[in-house]
Amino acid sequence: MTHSSYIAEAGSTLPLEEVAVDAEVQTFEDFFLEHRRALAAYLRRRTSSEEDVQEILQESYARILNYGYGGSRLPVVWKSLLYRIATNLAYSRMRMDRSHNVATQQSVDEVELVSEAPSQERVVAAHQELALIRQAIQGLSPKCRRVFLLSRTHRKTYPEIAERCGISVKMVEKYISQALAALREALGGSP
Repeated sequence: MTHSSYIAEAGSTLPLEEVAVDAEVQTFEDFFLEHRRALAAYLRRRTSSEEDVQEILQESYARILNYGYGGSRLPVVWKSLLYRIATNLAYSRMRMDRSHNVATQQSVDEVELVSEAPSQERVVAAHQELALIRQAIQGLSPKCRRVFLLSRTHRKTYPEIAERCGISVKMVEKYISQALAALREALGGSP
């Protein structure tokens, strides 16, 4: 026998004819079960997700079947072909992902869209409340309205308001209380 008619398997050298007999015995199911775990582990190191691993595994075995698994080739040849197919598919997937930038994309359903802008309903409600507040302030007596606006819009203290309007601090407190009661009533609260 020539050197090429021998194959090294598990540390011993067997004639090619004996290995070919073993190849005929191994079914596709046995071949699949023998290599599935190791091939999956191999692919996990080369792909970005478990989903990719499972798709590439399935496609690799489908292609082996298309090549006519069994036939006259040795199991080591089929194994080598299986790994070559899987490696090529993993690289193709990686190139495709890179070109489509899939790794950083998310499904629109997975993205939580948050806006700091108030909703349209809240904007309408705020405009309505503001109109009620303006109306309530316009309904105050001129002195009460002046005291309230000095306090709330100009940030004046009660003593500063009293001095500016020529009234007592107690009178400022009374006008502020009247104004707040009018605003509560206008906004639907109790007077």
